[in-house]
Amino acid sequence: MASAAIAAAPPPFNSPAIAHVTSWLGNTYPGAKKWVQQDIRAMAVTDDGTVFTNVEWEEGGGNVGQYRNGELIRYARHTHGWGAMGGEAIAVNSKYVFIGMVMGSEGGGLKDENTWPPKGAKWFGFSRRLRSDISKAAPFAGGKGGKGDTLKESFLVVAEVPEKGGAPIAGMVATETELILSEPNASEVQVFDCETMKPLRRWKIDRAGPLALEAPGKVWMLQRKTETAPGRLLRFTQTGQELSPAVTFAERVTPTAFCFAPEGKLLVADAGVAQQIRIYEGSDERFRETSAFGEERGIYAEPVGAFGSRRFNQIAALGCDASGNICVAQDGQTGGGGTVLESYALASGKLNWRLFGLTFVDMADIDPASDGDFFTKEEHFKFDYAQPIGREWSYAGFTVDRFHYPQDPRLHIWSAGAWVRRIGGRRILFVNDMNGEHLQVYRFASDGKNEFAIPSGFFAKRRVSDKKDLSWPPHQPEKGEWIWRDTDGNGAFNADEFAINTVADAPVAQGWWVDNRGNVWLATETHGIRLFPQQGLDAKGNPVWNFATMQVFAAPAEFKQIKRLRYLPESDTLFLAGTTDEHKNQHWKPSGPVIARYDSWLKGQGALRWKIVTPYASGSQGHSSCEPMGFDVAGDFLFVPFTGASKPDNVKQGRVEVFRASDGLSAGHLEPSEDVGEIGLQDLRECLVAHRRADGEFVVLLEDDYKSKVVVYRINAGDLKSPQSPKKQKVQGVGASSETCVEQRNSSTMRNFSLHWRN
Repeated sequence: MASAAIAAAPPPFNSPAIAHVTSWLGNTYPGAKKWVQQDIRAMAVTDDGTVFTNVEWEEGGGNVGQYRNGELIRYARHTHGWGAMGGEAIAVNSKYVFIGMVMGSEGGGLKDENTWPPKGAKWFGFSRRLRSDISKAAPFAGGKGGKGDTLKESFLVVAEVPEKGGAPIAGMVATETELILSEPNASEVQVFDCETMKPLRRWKIDRAGPLALEAPGKVWMLQRKTETAPGRLLRFTQTGQELSPAVTFAERVTPTAFCFAPEGKLLVADAGVAQQIRIYEGSDERFRETSAFGEERGIYAEPVGAFGSRRFNQIAALGCDASGNICVAQDGQTGGGGTVLESYALASGKLNWRLFGLTFVDMADIDPASDGDFFTKEEHFKFDYAQPIGREWSYAGFTVDRFHYPQDPRLHIWSAGAWVRRIGGRRILFVNDMNGEHLQVYRFASDGKNEFAIPSGFFAKRRVSDKKDLSWPPHQPEKGEWIWRDTDGNGAFNADEFAINTVADAPVAQGWWVDNRGNVWLATETHGIRLFPQQGLDAKGNPVWNFATMQVFAAPAEFKQIKRLRYLPESDTLFLAGTTDEHKNQHWKPSGPVIARYDSWLKGQGALRWKIVTPYASGSQGHSSCEPMGFDVAGDFLFVPFTGASKPDNVKQGRVEVFRASDGLSAGHLEPSEDVGEIGLQDLRECLVAHRRADGEFVVLLEDDYKSKVVVYRINAGDLKSPQSPKKQKVQGVGASSETCVEQRNSSTMRNFSLHWRN
């Protein structure tokens, strides 16, 4: 019988819902109503302990937050989209909150001279809000705003700069009558009347930075450390007269933020090796360092990398209330999502409260040797399945050592997802990036006491370019694909540690995969499949792969392009996802809607067992298309995440379709619960990980960039049941657009037939 053609129209979204619970990790809150913002760059703390925060970009629109007593009160909103973003400065008095912001025109697409800048330009300035409700405008004469999602007449333009240039307002403080800000584009401190918003005076400064007020009315500004100049604190009167002495920090100190505590103590966040808050005391004549708050070396102290109280990691902002409670915003991340917001009693060191927003453009995986250990590209979480939903996770450790391993790829290129494998009994962390360009490899200390992941290997399809540091990685080939291995164990890219295949780049590919034995696979789109068998560990504990043992397999005829791959060594089974002429991507990122299973891939001839077309919203466009982004295999099931929602198909954001691995038939679907709410578009090529625990429970991890977390679907073994065998079998021909189509090949007779079933 001739092979049955797969219908050109996709099958419908008609699978049943699978009973499950939705949990999460990486954020204090579930997301539907509350979430902790993914990063913080600036902070203002009032006498009563209310905390106001600001950051340029926050995916969910929480650029500006208000917190009190360890709870999120509200977000300011109107700071994300329609040309608007947050900033790096925020100030407050009893009546207003002043929010540093940037306003663009989205390439000239937004047009209104009273709301947006002209094409080719952008504005740095601030939005004045009511302190009683920071989501409400406090308009003033001459204020910009009113169109789109902007607040009417409440934005003051401080600097108009080219669209791709300039720098945001670096610091702001407010008295009851005056707003003072540091403006780097004009190299000035500028003072405005808080009511009229009219400029009052200004004076020149260098290296504009964060500001703070010292009673009675002295203005302090931090000049942050540069490659050629140390960090300094300058003092001025509110009329601009510079006061002496300035505080100049030692070379070892990297000041990032500062504030004043009661009794005139000066607190300075040091993000250098010390990772502490330095405390200075003195008078007009002299300020001297008297003590420090926090454990010396912070999270880098013993036990190395372990998270805990007063073990700081890259303090980004600092504030203090009238009772001597300090609020510390940390942001140790390497690629977005690093918020640890804490409050301590300065005198006793006691923790008052803590909030987390740790993951953004992140995926997690589970250590195969311990289903209670979860890893992202930079965090280690402990997961206690007996705890209530949303409380199962705890932050155990940070795995990036920026001081000992400055060439760590996570510090140089945007990294995203993670896979954890055991090779030779050792835990190995694999890190991928958003678009499947590279594959990073990390080892851990052999004694298991060190949380830091040491750079161990790197697969590159072509020369790597770090736009911020063109010298990284050093010694890489000028052309062609390469593999690096840290043969001397120092975590640096040495000249003699590169294996080069040819001077040509690798074929276009995004389908990296590391199987459970540590073999590395790469599915190229049109030039077949590559396998790098792992060759054990070297003397330093690095896994070994090389081009000499690389195997290349021809692309199966069932696909026009191959986008994703999974291989199961224990059964010699290969699963592929991609496109055909009939079933294509709606957007360039996803995996393609066609999935196939091949048996005896290495030991036999790779017999096709089945091929399916998953549901997808045909004709959907752009980043929010509703189509498969990839898949993973756990137990007897395939889990397929979808890029976006589809109202016509009644598909929510965060949809995961589940199929039987044995025959490709649908087993149902998963969607997030109401408390988790809408999650973000699936941005990562590898946005889902599925795991089956020893007790049969399925754990499915799903990316959520929108609300700074990783979604965790938990399914009891008894709730994931396959559908009954279809009552009818028939050859499925072209045009059966309303039916789920499965093309199978019987390995003994090579006979093709299609199965048709309805829920």
